[in-house]
Order: sequence, then structure tokens, then C-alpha cells
Amino acid sequence: MPELPEVETVVRLINKSIKSKTISKLTIINKKLRWPIDASLSTYTKGQDILEIYRRGKHIIFKLKNGYILIHLGMTGIVRFFKKSSLKKIEKHDHYEIELKNESVLRYNDIRKFGSIHWAENINDHFLIKNLGIEPLSKELNINYLSKVIKNRSISIKNLIMNQNIIVGIGNIYACESLYMSGIKPQRKSSLISKQELKKLILSIKLILKKAINSGGTTLKDFKKLDGTPGYFEQELLIYSKKHCQCGEIVKNIKLGGRSSFYCNRCQK
Repeated sequence: MPELPEVETVVRLINKSIKSKTISKLTIINKKLRWPIDASLSTYTKGQDILEIYRRGKHIIFKLKNGYILIHLGMTGIVRFFKKSSLKKIEKHDHYEIELKNESVLRYNDIRKFGSIHWAENINDHFLIKNLGIEPLSKELNINYLSKVIKNRSISIKNLIMNQNIIVGIGNIYACESLYMSGIKPQRKSSLISKQELKKLILSIKLILKKAINSGGTTLKDFKKLDGTPGYFEQELLIYSKKHCQCGEIVKNIKLGGRSSFYCNRCQK
């Protein structure tokens, strides 16, 4: 599933690609996604001006003059742009398209159909948004916040930082990378992590995410950028899916919360 850097990359490319800020129409091609596409989306969005396009967690949000469009890429969702003059034929897994006034068409394709698109009058009240935690690249992720969160928690530190109700956007890959960089084993109990270690973890999370965004996200199986090219962070991964650590130690792989967790027994404590 695309994580924060992949979604941020898509948001930046959408902002770069959009010239017209007015929606002519939203056409539903195949409503069968994780949640069936509400037909009223076409009515609500027609003729609306786009005021802002931004990311919240792993969600893409179009702030309109009246209301919001909320998009999730699921596991295999791809957003493409076409000029109207060279608009391509509908493909098998296309689900909807947003036509912009006198400019271009944004089309969504999703083979596995785990993505979604929703309408919201107030984005902060939407069921996918209202319980989300803090943004990891914001000032809110600090030692005071994380110290309070881990207090008396017996769950693993990896599962804690992946909890979207605590910190948004950190998926399996970047959790493994951040913990490796900060020298913390993923299975350690959250309540046993020292403040000094937490400081290292916070810095590592922010650094890893920023590097991944600058590199265009991580290419693992399905993720592609808006122009069809893959992200480029995979080659820079330090521990995830590696056989050997940089120190020469064989990388361990255990299951935490049903997800593969890579770590080095020598470099992480």
C-alpha cells in the first residue's frame, strides 16, 4: 500500500499538472471500489472551483469552494493525466475521471479495487479523517507527545508508530527503516523506550520520510508516479527486505502485527 511519501509525491505531481482549477464534470466509469462510488459525487462537484489539493495521512484531498473530494489510492490505485485533445480510451480497471475546464482529465485506475473516492461537506468529520493522529513531519511529533503516548503501553514500538490514530502515514517500510536508523528493535515494548531513544526515533522518522519524498517514493510492486515512472527510494533502503546489514550481520525478519519486520540484532537494541 502506498505510504505517506508516495501519496505526497502524487499530490505534488497533481498540483504541478493541474492548470485549470475548475471541475467541468466528474464521470463514474466503474463504481466498484472498496466503498462503491456515490453517484451524487458527479452532482456535488460539477462546476466547482478547486481551492487547494493536499495530503492528510495517506489520503489525497481536493478542497473545493463548497465541500471536499477525498481520494485513497488503496494498494494499486494510479492517477493519470491526459490532455483532452489526446484523451486515451477507457481501460479495463478505470473507475472515474475528473475533467477540468478547458484543460485536462484526471483518470483513476485501480486493478485490485481497494482505493476509494468520497464526498465530504466537512473533511474533519469524515469517518476516514476524524480519528487520524498527528502528521509525522509536523512540529506536533515531538518528544513530549511521544513520551505521553508510550507511557504504560506494552505494544511493540513498531506497531505503535504504525498506528494511524497516533501518527499518520508511517507504513511497514518506513517503520522498519526509521527503527533501524535509530538503533531500536521493532519488537521492543513502547513503554521501555528511553527519552533519548525516542528523540533519535523522531529524527529518524522525519529524515527517512523527507528523503523518500525527495526521491519520489518507494517502488515496491505497484506504485508509480503520475507520469507512469516508478519512485526511486527502493535503492536507498537500509534494512527493509535486505539479506545482510551494513555491519555484515544477517538481517532478521519477524512478524509483528502480521507484517514482516526487518532488523539487525547487532545494530538495534
